[in-house]
Amino acid sequence: MGSSIENGTTVIQFDLRKHDFQQELGTTAPICWRKESYHVDVHELSTFHNPMTYRFIVAQGSYVNGKDQRMYFTPTIKASRPPSI
Repeated sequence: MGSSIENGTTVIQFDLRKHDFQQELGTTAPICWRKESYHVDVHELSTFHNPMTYRFIVAQGSYVNGKDQRMYFTPTIKASRPPSI
């Protein structure tokens, strides 16, 4: 989505609502998002001059399945560990 500098930290933003959740959820139904969103910041250990933070913007989503049931979901952020040396 973009990047900025906040208090000397480089912040790189990702809007997870832009991800192809129709394919991931196995539906062709339109995805609806709640207006209230929130963000999760993940701080990276970096050798760059400025510290780096990845900001993931998320919100609760929903769609109507083939049985006319509203299905709710929230994108998950999977943590990863750096490789061991």
